[in-house]
Amino acid sequence: MVVPQSIYRQFKGTLTDEQFYIIHLLVRKLSENNNSPEYFHFSIRLLEKQIGRDARASTIQPLLDLGIIDVQSSTTSNESYSAGQRSKGYRLNDLLRREVKNDQLTTYWCPQDSRLSRRLKRNRIGMRMEALKGLPKLQREYDWLCRINIDKTLASQYREQFEHSGKRGSRPYTKLAAIRLESDVYALSRLRTEEFLFTFNNVRLTTAVTMAMREIRKCLVDSAGQYFVELDLRASQIVFLCKALTICQTENINKDYYGRLMSQVNKDVDIFKHSSDQYTDIAAFIRRVLMDDIYSEFYFLEDNYLEGWTQESPGVEAKSSTWLANSRFRTKDRSEYKKKVLKDILFNYYTRKKSIPTVARAVEEAYPNVIRIIETIANESINRKRSADLANVTQVF
Repeated sequence: MVVPQSIYRQFKGTLTDEQFYIIHLLVRKLSENNNSPEYFHFSIRLLEKQIGRDARASTIQPLLDLGIIDVQSSTTSNESYSAGQRSKGYRLNDLLRREVKNDQLTTYWCPQDSRLSRRLKRNRIGMRMEALKGLPKLQREYDWLCRINIDKTLASQYREQFEHSGKRGSRPYTKLAAIRLESDVYALSRLRTEEFLFTFNNVRLTTAVTMAMREIRKCLVDSAGQYFVELDLRASQIVFLCKALTICQTENINKDYYGRLMSQVNKDVDIFKHSSDQYTDIAAFIRRVLMDDIYSEFYFLEDNYLEGWTQESPGVEAKSSTWLANSRFRTKDRSEYKKKVLKDILFNYYTRKKSIPTVARAVEEAYPNVIRIIETIANESINRKRSADLANVTQVF
């Protein structure tokens, strides 16, 4: 747990583990919200699972009495809340908020056999069981995580690099970041013990891995000895599309694309090997994604797109273009260009009428069967937003 240094010095041995935990939660919320002076609201039911019954009287009230934390008030009440809608809001006092802002923090370790540690462990197990019961397909991801190791030597090298430079990327390497790094290494070293965060809220899967610092995730090694690499989910949607395209080919899917593809979510597919054995525009598209820079090609196709065709000879029409040097690609706008490409190719079918984006028309000429499958998934959708099924395919896979 991360707490202000003055609290640790003054109240270590006096405050309970549960009270330090409340302070830790407020420090974390404050840090995540750019040191905002706003009050933070906690579900009392969730707190009771974490720190025990009667959390307000036994844990929070003494902190209020000591002036360590403040409770949100209103013009009509000393403690503002809305029954069934918004819980009471709390924040650290002014002095402690300044300590957090000035990075005057330290670590408070709770013994593993303490009452709080046992409760938090039971809570983690309960959330994991609820996630696996609600979506049994997650068992595969859970079993996979349990086989992962962390390279502590590489993690130490990252720590030394940050300490020496005083930077973590473009940001200062703060005390909070240092504490988080050590906490992440500890949490990820326990994956094989099955004592780690694993919860699903019907939208997002949250685990000890997804919560870890980016650099520390690069220290993870799977059961085959391969290190993790960072993938931008936005960019990954094109890769997921490649898996869907491969399954369409191997399973001879030509209708009910969404239903049949979603039934194959857990199927292992070697998309690289399949594309290497084929000579179709779909295979060429997949090879371009896996072995080259598909976004550079999208830019090239869009920039060189011509409406008309030139008649080369009787019955033969053609278009010509000039290859762009890589330096012509708008590198500084690459992130924004990815968003534009995905919107224009994958996610704007429900708004399309007569105006079809140039990049979509250009890609259709280069990869007609890829676009045919994409458009068919969108056209088969019964959702109001026709791109919803397509979005699921490129995100769930």
